[in-house]
Amino acid sequence: MNSAEMNPKESLELINQVIRDAKNRFEDNGFAFILWGSLIALCSFTQYYLITIGRSTQSWYPYLLLPIVSILTIIYYAKKEKGKKNHLSQISSRLWIFTGFNIMITAFAFSPYLESHLIFVILLLMGIATAVSASFIRSRVLLFSGLVLNVAAYLNFFIPWKEQILLMGGISILAVLLPGVFLYLKKRKQSV
Repeated sequence: MNSAEMNPKESLELINQVIRDAKNRFEDNGFAFILWGSLIALCSFTQYYLITIGRSTQSWYPYLLLPIVSILTIIYYAKKEKGKKNHLSQISSRLWIFTGFNIMITAFAFSPYLESHLIFVILLLMGIATAVSASFIRSRVLLFSGLVLNVAAYLNFFIPWKEQILLMGGISILAVLLPGVFLYLKKRKQSV
């Protein structure tokens, strides 16, 4: 059907359908939030442990998992989404790809320059991407998560660097992993 032939009611229904499709996709992606919340928390807590036992120079090694998991995640969702045309889903996917790419470049290439401000930048980028994604699918849970990530980013300025790592791990559980579990369970309940 040509868009010029649609009446206002049909146009509104089409827009609502696109939002519902994007929301369903995102709720299916509760898995992605679970994966990334767990992985970031694991890396953060492992880094803190390595620093605590005197292995500061190797403390960033756990984060090498992130680029590997990123590539696998992109491949997985590219295959899963092949042939599906939903503009909000495509925009959301690109938002997260660009956000993740920028976080990794910042972390691996510019951490010596940012030093104790690195976690601030990472949490801020994650918070913005989460809040924007929440706006796409009209999710209060994700919007709240985005706000929590942003507040946590600014809290970094008031705590010592070593504790910032713990904050990053804790916030990953609170604002990424738990919302992912919520989305997953909500979708599962709707499927029954």
